[in-house]
Amino acid sequence: MAKELILEIGTEEIPAGFLDYAVEDLKSLTKKMLDENSLSYENVECYGTPRRLALRVEGLPEKQEDRTEEAYGPPVKIAFDAEGNPTKPALGFAKAQGVDFKELTTIQRDRGEILALKKKIKGQKTDKILKEILPDLVLSIPFRKSMKWGDGSVTFVRPLKWILSIYGGKTLSFNIEDLKSSNKSYGHRFMHPKGFKVTNWDEYEKGLEQGYVQLDQKKRRETINIETAELADKIGGYIPKDPDLLETVSNLVEIPVVLKGNYEKEFLTLPKEVLISVMKNHQKYFPVFSKSETEELLPHFIFVCGTPVNDSDVVSKGNERVIRARFTDARFFYDEDKSAPLWDKLEDLKGMVYLSDVGSYYDKTDRLKTLANELGNNLGFDNNTRHIVRAAFLSKADLATQMVFEFPELQGIMGKYYAEISGETPEVAKAIEEHYMPTGRDGDLPESDYGSVLSIVDKIDNISSCFISGLIPTGTSDPYALRRQAIGIINIVLEKNLHLSLKESFRIGLKAIIDQTESKYSDSLDDTLDTIMTFMTERFRNLMTSEGFAQDVVEAVVSVEFDDILDAKRKIEALTEFRKAADFEALGVAFKRVVNIVKDHAGKNVLDEHFVESAEKHLHDSLNDVRGKVEDKIVEKNYLESLLLMKNLKDPVDNFFDNVMVMDKDTKIKENRLSMLANIKSLFFKIADFSKLSV
Repeated sequence: MAKELILEIGTEEIPAGFLDYAVEDLKSLTKKMLDENSLSYENVECYGTPRRLALRVEGLPEKQEDRTEEAYGPPVKIAFDAEGNPTKPALGFAKAQGVDFKELTTIQRDRGEILALKKKIKGQKTDKILKEILPDLVLSIPFRKSMKWGDGSVTFVRPLKWILSIYGGKTLSFNIEDLKSSNKSYGHRFMHPKGFKVTNWDEYEKGLEQGYVQLDQKKRRETINIETAELADKIGGYIPKDPDLLETVSNLVEIPVVLKGNYEKEFLTLPKEVLISVMKNHQKYFPVFSKSETEELLPHFIFVCGTPVNDSDVVSKGNERVIRARFTDARFFYDEDKSAPLWDKLEDLKGMVYLSDVGSYYDKTDRLKTLANELGNNLGFDNNTRHIVRAAFLSKADLATQMVFEFPELQGIMGKYYAEISGETPEVAKAIEEHYMPTGRDGDLPESDYGSVLSIVDKIDNISSCFISGLIPTGTSDPYALRRQAIGIINIVLEKNLHLSLKESFRIGLKAIIDQTESKYSDSLDDTLDTIMTFMTERFRNLMTSEGFAQDVVEAVVSVEFDDILDAKRKIEALTEFRKAADFEALGVAFKRVVNIVKDHAGKNVLDEHFVESAEKHLHDSLNDVRGKVEDKIVEKNYLESLLLMKNLKDPVDNFFDNVMVMDKDTKIKENRLSMLANIKSLFFKIADFSKLSV
C-alpha cells in the first residue's frame, strides 16, 4: 500500500535570499536519497516559509522491493589451478563476499567466463530506511552560510526549533542531537504559537491555514503581486515589475498582508533613485509610480506586513515614521554633498583604499584617466576624448560623498547628479552614471558612447588590478565579480560595434599600475597579460556558445586569434553561415588535410622551378589568383565573402592530393610543396583553424 511522508523542518527565520534555493535543494536531495535507497515514489513537493521547510512525498512503498545483485570475481582461467582447485584469487573473492567458495557460480562475459556471486537481498521496511536517512537529509541541505547554536555541533542556516515527521499517518521518530521529531507543527509565531497535531497532508495544510501560515511560496508571491497592483491602482498609480523585490518580500512573511503608506511631497525634490533605493533596498517597500508618460514617483508606498492587524492605520503610520526618518537623513546628505563641487571630493579619495597592492581610489582615478585617453584616441574619439577623460577624472568622486557612504548602491548615479550640479557637461555626467554598467550578467548596458568607453576602462582597470595582485577567480569563487566584468566588456564592445585591441588595452592598464607602483610588478607584466587574455578568451567562448553558436566553430576562430572581440564575433557568424553550404563537408575535409599535413611548417617562398606535376602548378596559380581577393575582403571585414572566395581552392587542393606526393624524396621539391600548402593554411588562418571543425 502506497504511503505518504511529511517532513517539516521548523527554524528561526531563514534569510529571504536563502529560501528558494533551500526549497529546490531539499527537493533534489530527497529524490536523490530515495533513488539511492531503491525507494520508489509518485511525487515529491517542497515548500518554504521564513520559519519552515516542508516536504511531501507521495506513493512510497511499505518496503523496498526484493532484489538480486551480482558481484564479479576473477576470470575462471586464473580462478582454478591445473588440477581444478580454487586459487588464492578465487578463495579471496569468496571470503570478501562472506560466503563459502561452493556458493560461487560462473557466468559468461565478453572476455570469457568469470566467477560471480548472485546475492538475494530482501527489501527493508521503508520506515526503517527513512529513520536512517532523514537526519542526513535535513543536515545536507546546503546554505551559503550556516551556524551552530548552544553547545551542539550541528550546523544549519538558523537554529532548529522543531521537526515534524509523519509516515503513513504515524510519527516517524528520529533525533538530530537533542531535538526529537514529533507529530506536531506550529502556526504563525504571534497569531498561533501553539502546536497542532498532524497525521496527513490535509490536516497539515488546514492546521497551517488556521494558524495564519500560507505555506506555498508561489501562492504568497501571487497574492502579493495581485494585491499590491490592486492597491496601487486604487491610488491612481502602478508598480513596475520587480521580480527580485517580489521574491524577497514573499520570503519574509508567512502570511502576506498588503498595506499602503504615504510620505510628504516635499521629499519628491530628492533624486528619485534615492527615494527608490530607500524604499526598495532598505525597507523592502514597493514604490508607486504615476500612470503618466513621465512615470513620476507618487508620494505613496506599498508594503507587506507579515501579521494580520486590526487597525491598519496604526501599522501604516509606524512605517511612515520610519520612511520619513530615512528620507530626512537622505535630504541632509544631499544638501551637504551639494554644498561643494564634485571635484572637491577627489582629495578624500587618497584615504580610501581600492586594493592594498595597487593603491587608493585616487590612484585608480589617475589610471582611469590614462586608460580613457588611450582608448578614446584608439577608438577614434579624437577631440571628444576629453569628455571621457574628464568623466574618468570624476568617476569615483561620489564615493567620498555622504550619500554614497550611506547608500553604496547609488554610486555612479549620485555622481551624475553632483556632476550636473557642479556644472559638468551632460556628456560627462551621463558617462559617470553609466560607467558601472552592466551591474549584472544580463544587466542594462550603457547607452552613451562616452559611458560605454568609460565602463570598459573601469572594468579593464578592475581586472588588471586584481590579476596583478594575484586575486584571480578560481572555481566558483569570484569575490570581485571579475567574470561579470569581463562579460560586460565583451557585451559593450559588441553592442557598440567597437574595434578594440584587448591585448593592447590590458597592456596599457597593467603598465599604468606598474608605473604607479614603481615597477613593483614590472617582471610579471607579460605573464599577467597572458593570464588575462586566457581569462577573457574563456569568457568569450562561453558567451558565444550560450548564444547558440557551435562550440567547434567558436573554437576554430578563437584558437587562431582572439584580440578584437567584434572581429571574432563576425568571423564566427561568417563561418556559421559558410558552414550551411551543401559542399561544406567536402571543403572542410580538404582544408583539414592541408592543415594536418603542414602542421608547424613555417613556409618559405614557393619557386616555380621546383614544380614537377601540373597539379601543383595549378594549385599555386589558383592560390595566387584567390589570395589577393581574399585579403581585400578581410581588410573590408567581409569575412563571409572571404570564405566564399576560398571555396575556389577546394578542387585544386583535391586534385593536388590526388596526383602529388607531398613528401618527395627530393628535399627541395618537398619543401616547395610544403611551403605552398603552408601559404594556403596561412590564408585559412586569417579566419579560422579549419582543423578544429567537425566535418
